Amino acid sequence: MRTSTLRRLVLFLILGVPLVARGTHQVGGHIEMKAVGNTAGQYRITVINYLEDGTRGAANQSTSGILGIFRKRDNALMTTFIVRQTGSRVPVVYANGFCAAQRNLKFIVLTYEADIQLSPGNYSDPEGYYMSYQTRNRNVGINNISIPDQTGFTFYLEFPAIQQNNQLFGNSSPHFGPINGEYICLGDAFSFPFGGTDPDGDELRYSMITPLNQKGAIGQNGTTNPVSAGPYPDVNWLSGYDADNAIPGSPSLRVDAKTGELSVTATQLGLFVFAVKVEEYRNGVKIGEVRRDFQLLVIDCPPQTTPDPAVQVKNRPKQAVTTICQGDSAVLVAALDPNWNYQWRKDDINIAGAVNSTLAVRESGQYSVVVSQKAVCSKVGNSDVIKVDVIGSDARVSATGHLCATTGSIKLVATGVTDVTYQWYKDNQSLTGQITDSLRATEAGKYWAVLTYRTLGCKARTDTAVLDRSPAVLATITSSSGFNRICPDNSLPLIGSGGLLYRWQKDGKPISNNESSQMVASSPGTFVVTATDIYGCEGTSDPVTITGVAPVVVTLDSIPGVCGPNNPAYSLTGNPPGGDFGGTGIDTNAFSPEQAGVGNHTITYTVKPAPECAGTAATRIAVVAPIPTIQLIDSLTTYRGNTFSLNPVYTGDPVQFQWTSSTYLDNPTAANPTITDIADDVTYTIDVKNSTGCEVKDTIHIRVFARAWVPDAFSPNGDGQNDILELPGIAAFPDAVFTLFNRWGEVVYSSKKGYTNPFDGTLNGTALPTGVYGYTLYTAPGKPVINGRIMLVR
Repeated sequence: MRTSTLRRLVLFLILGVPLVARGTHQVGGHIEMKAVGNTAGQYRITVINYLEDGTRGAANQSTSGILGIFRKRDNALMTTFIVRQTGSRVPVVYANGFCAAQRNLKFIVLTYEADIQLSPGNYSDPEGYYMSYQTRNRNVGINNISIPDQTGFTFYLEFPAIQQNNQLFGNSSPHFGPINGEYICLGDAFSFPFGGTDPDGDELRYSMITPLNQKGAIGQNGTTNPVSAGPYPDVNWLSGYDADNAIPGSPSLRVDAKTGELSVTATQLGLFVFAVKVEEYRNGVKIGEVRRDFQLLVIDCPPQTTPDPAVQVKNRPKQAVTTICQGDSAVLVAALDPNWNYQWRKDDINIAGAVNSTLAVRESGQYSVVVSQKAVCSKVGNSDVIKVDVIGSDARVSATGHLCATTGSIKLVATGVTDVTYQWYKDNQSLTGQITDSLRATEAGKYWAVLTYRTLGCKARTDTAVLDRSPAVLATITSSSGFNRICPDNSLPLIGSGGLLYRWQKDGKPISNNESSQMVASSPGTFVVTATDIYGCEGTSDPVTITGVAPVVVTLDSIPGVCGPNNPAYSLTGNPPGGDFGGTGIDTNAFSPEQAGVGNHTITYTVKPAPECAGTAATRIAVVAPIPTIQLIDSLTTYRGNTFSLNPVYTGDPVQFQWTSSTYLDNPTAANPTITDIADDVTYTIDVKNSTGCEVKDTIHIRVFARAWVPDAFSPNGDGQNDILELPGIAAFPDAVFTLFNRWGEVVYSSKKGYTNPFDGTLNGTALPTGVYGYTLYTAPGKPVINGRIMLVR
């Protein structure tokens, strides 16, 4: 119930309330992109914006806007630029001015433009690019989309890569002329020219599509014109509407796929938005796309008699086609009725101010008149079409080719009506013998042709083709190092500049398979590069001779090793002079053991054969050797016949060992020789050296006992003499075990392994009584156990 009431209210607002009462004002628009000038990548961008005049929004409409250009492959932002309003606001002309005024249909056209320069090399992605212009808002009274007053616009244009396969790809987007101010009468067949033309002659294909909404509501500095990458959201259709049913009808709103003409027989009143996609094809391949956004109003026209105007050329009755000379005019006359409104059209577009029953025509085109009742919002009547050909009005010069700095040519072709003769001119001088429709120009200048129409004798001058030579291609060669020489065992990248494609030569011979700007010279020679620019013009560089740098032999005198860091610095000598010493402990041209510390240090001496070349290095090892140390006990006691090793511990990386004396040693030059079957006391001296010659010595004295003795008695009475049981020679037997027994055979003392805790006459801290005690003494493996008795006296 509420939805139905809302729709009736919206319809009432459309049909009965002036649009100025609404705060929204945008009607539609599109973007155009035209190649201009003689510089590759130079374009004029035009934004056409249709608005409702007399609204607050239109009055406050900004005089500038921001567009963004994006790469299709990844939506990367390429650049932004500002378009600015040009000229005054142009009203859209309605055929029935009375009805348009009654419905408050007052559309205006705002044109925004900007000239931009895009670098072809930066626009070479094969998937192409797109630009967008976002603005808001739509009319609150729109009947086929949701929340229209909160729905914006995105004007969208796709264009191909400017540089393709290292060649300039010229293209301009479709151009769309002025539109008529029209309304649709309910139930009547309606058509509306909405197509365009392509400046390059590309094929245009038209289809209905859903209009785009604005992606972001707020742009930079709080404006309603944001810049953001696609994809862009569609508007939200209300139920029952879509791109192919934007205006319900029988049939619904359609577009002719080839001409772009819209047609509908509407079955529903209201204000409806729609969009048309215009795709641009070249040789069957899509290269671009433009979206046009607009709206149309469907009203209930009163059942009045449709006027039927008759049109003829004055003084030339019944001629559907008439021809006049340029500068002359033909007067078109329609049937006169004081109750009729007249609106003349040229090529289906209303002519501003042409509202009388006659029209003086001076331009080629197809003319007709639309008439309607003066004081009634009624259906209109359309006359037959009168075609007027103006001799020379289509005389144009097209140019293909290019003038390089010293070479090149351009073919000029003059186009016009048939049955004419030609005379070409250059810089206000006629060109002898140049009387055909084409001319091959090899010089800069201003060219045009005069066409003479044989039948009427009319003369017409074409537009002027201004031909200029492009600047000379300045090919140059530079080396990556800045020097024209190749370092030993290396190569030298050469860089060409001045063009897009390059041809290299070495010593007068072409280098194949290389059209890039870089060439790697691996051997000396004379190099030349020919650069080709985007127009195919060429320039050849001056020869560049690349020489080879002779290699250098570098030597570094040996560095004597030192023992420990506490040694003076050693001066280094390298050849040839002028090189640099490097490594740990280097101080200018000296090696400091103190700075380097103990270790084997790699020292280099590097000499560059040329400043830009890598250095050649000689290497030496500077040894700061550690001073050796020996960990060896000063003395040792053993027993006669023992065989053992001393197990000394060394530091400082010794490599030479010498023992003196060598008695009982199996190898006096071993680090740890074996002492075999020792018989007598002996003193050994060990002398060790490391590889650097750092030396250290140490000595050990070995005392040898034949056996261990057990005394017959001892007196542990605390007088300081014989209070512990001494066993002379026992130290020679580290594995000895001494055991004492009382008279009942009970163990009262055992030394375990080694006699390190001598017997003191006690057992568990209690003094043993005076008496005779038996013992056993185990000295070493293979030795007999010694048994005996000892007297303990107090």
